[in-house]
Amino acid sequence: MARALRGEWTKLRTVPGQAWTLAALPLTMVGCTVLVAAVAHPEQSGTLDATALSLSGVYFAQAVAVLVAVAVVSSEYPRTIRTTLLADPRRGRVFAAKTLLVAGAVAGLAVPAVAVALAAGRGVLDGAGQLPLSSGAVWRAASGTAAYLLLTALLAAGIALVVRHAAAAVGVALTLLYGPYLAILVVPMPDHVLHAVQKASPMTAGLAVQTATGTGTAPLSPGAGLAVLAGYAGVALVAGWAVLRARDA
Repeated sequence: MARALRGEWTKLRTVPGQAWTLAALPLTMVGCTVLVAAVAHPEQSGTLDATALSLSGVYFAQAVAVLVAVAVVSSEYPRTIRTTLLADPRRGRVFAAKTLLVAGAVAGLAVPAVAVALAAGRGVLDGAGQLPLSSGAVWRAASGTAAYLLLTALLAAGIALVVRHAAAAVGVALTLLYGPYLAILVVPMPDHVLHAVQKASPMTAGLAVQTATGTGTAPLSPGAGLAVLAGYAGVALVAGWAVLRARDA
């Protein structure tokens, strides 16, 4: 397994421009959080969930997590995947190496990025509507945001294994994440339909984990919302594993 992981890491770091993509995840998380917090009007801050606002860069950072995951999985398609499988015919080990690299790369970047974003966002908001930093809800929202980015990357990795084309995989993953959210914004819906969409969407359900005050992105508990996203990621990975076994011969 160590050899397979080293091989996958070598492929990742030698993909042109991939170092910039990796660096973009923390930069996007922190930078977009600061921008969103800065444009929040002080008179509105008391009515907003300040903890979620201090982690709002996740709406943009998740797109970078998708790019990282797709690069790990799709860089070998359509030509060199068979070379990899000839060198290591154990498909389970190849699959595990790719998914572990995705998880390690994104988690290793997400944890410090979320911590810095939380501190920066709280600094910009300057105490408006904020829970104490020692609050369990704040730590749960922060750790849940890092877990959200990790699960989003694993979802994208599974999709990339099925689709086997980088641009198509990115398009499918981003549509699945942002599509229902945009539909909620532009399409009038009865409350029961709106709530059903929020509960079923991987993004709105998953980001319920950030809720410290107020109603959040979906009428779900933080744990239940993150479980919805985990379910999507699990299904995508199982499908990706099945395709790798059946098709890449």
